[in-house]
Amino acid sequence: MPNDNNGAFILVNVPGSDRVTDAFKEKVIKIASELGINPNFLMAVMSFETGETFSPSVRNPQSGAVGLIQFMSDTAKGLGTTQQALAEMAAEDQLDFVAKHFKRFKGKLKTIEDTYMAVLFPVAVGKGAAHVLFTKPSKRYSQNSGLDINRDGRVTVGEAADKVRAKLGAADAGAGLTLRPGAEGPEVQRLQEELVDIGYLTRAQLLTGPGRFGPQTQAALKNFQRDNHLDANGVFDAETQAAFRELNEGVKLTSRGNVVRGLQDRLTAVGAMTVAEVMSGPGVFGPKTDAALKAFQRNNGIEPSGVLTDQTYQALLLAAPAAIPKADLLDSSSVETILPEQGIGYVTFNREPGGRDQVGRPSTIRLIQQLGEAWNEKHLTVPIAIGDISRRGGGPFPPHASHKDGRDVDIRPLTNNGRNEPTNIGATNFSHALTRELILLIREKFDPEVIFFNDLLTIEEGLTRRATGHHNHLHVRF
Repeated sequence: MPNDNNGAFILVNVPGSDRVTDAFKEKVIKIASELGINPNFLMAVMSFETGETFSPSVRNPQSGAVGLIQFMSDTAKGLGTTQQALAEMAAEDQLDFVAKHFKRFKGKLKTIEDTYMAVLFPVAVGKGAAHVLFTKPSKRYSQNSGLDINRDGRVTVGEAADKVRAKLGAADAGAGLTLRPGAEGPEVQRLQEELVDIGYLTRAQLLTGPGRFGPQTQAALKNFQRDNHLDANGVFDAETQAAFRELNEGVKLTSRGNVVRGLQDRLTAVGAMTVAEVMSGPGVFGPKTDAALKAFQRNNGIEPSGVLTDQTYQALLLAAPAAIPKADLLDSSSVETILPEQGIGYVTFNREPGGRDQVGRPSTIRLIQQLGEAWNEKHLTVPIAIGDISRRGGGPFPPHASHKDGRDVDIRPLTNNGRNEPTNIGATNFSHALTRELILLIREKFDPEVIFFNDLLTIEEGLTRRATGHHNHLHVRF
């Protein structure tokens, strides 16, 4: 992880960095700090622009550009110097002009794509990885056709920056500062802006503590992590940084990983995909996910690009509160979120129309979904069955004595025939082994307050507690 115990950035070894002095590296870190950007992004850009030489005099034979960021003649003139003067400078001295060039973008360079666009195509800074720079046929496209990775006649910001990003190599997933509650500074504010862009924080929430990693930022980040199948530790760690990079680069056809799994969850929750379709390729952005996302975009007045843009993410957030809590429901005790009728690893039973009996807190609904996902990893063809939770708004739920605040969930014991059907302790179709395995999973991964189930063996083990009427279902209180 490229940060020291004090939270300062440590440079990763981009190609060619062994050619520069420690003083050069220290100056890059200082410049990046003043600009509020990751110094590794600057190093990657200079590595790419100089052909991994970091030479202040290297010249492009076609364009005539020179130096660490390939200064054009007009660019040099605008900075109060000339290409010849730049070429005659020492690398450390030329960094002053690198800093001067980037100064006008201060506060705008959130990603490595933005950093590179400040050199290649400044008007594209902040446009996002999916923004199209050049299209075929055009002179600019012909000059940059080698950047058209998928050969679709368009060069996007993400494609243009791909070779720059590659300079970070395997270190890229950790080429940023790990942020924890209590941290302060521009890196925190950039994270908050990202969370606002996709709907986990409101602008008003950000303004209560811009640049300060407080409880609201932590809660928003945890929800992002949960919804994208990450460890919900509330820390902006390497894995979470990688997920945000995926979003910035454009989650689309052929993408794969946890962010795609989160997208499929939401598309399932809004009815754009079926569980069976997701299970044919969980975490893989294939044709079915592509078609579902485009259909959702069309139905919501969004350009059907098939790319998970910020606008699309926000629309899914609002349309599928059961899959991801809305910003105003983060860590809320409000009992307003309905469990989708089925999901990965779970089904429902005795469900009332509209799911009136399966309403819970946002956190409870997400825990149920995560439980289903965890169970599905162990038993692909044997889903768990979810029953009563609470009524909308909470309150009495006869005949239950509890189920009043959106935290209680009834789950059927598992059967030995793989069917979702009634069973009870001692019944011929009751599977003690599978039911015990489910109880252990809940206890080990989801830290319930209590599990009521009148099985003598699990009671003796201290796994469950006795309660009247709980011979035919588990009662889990999260």
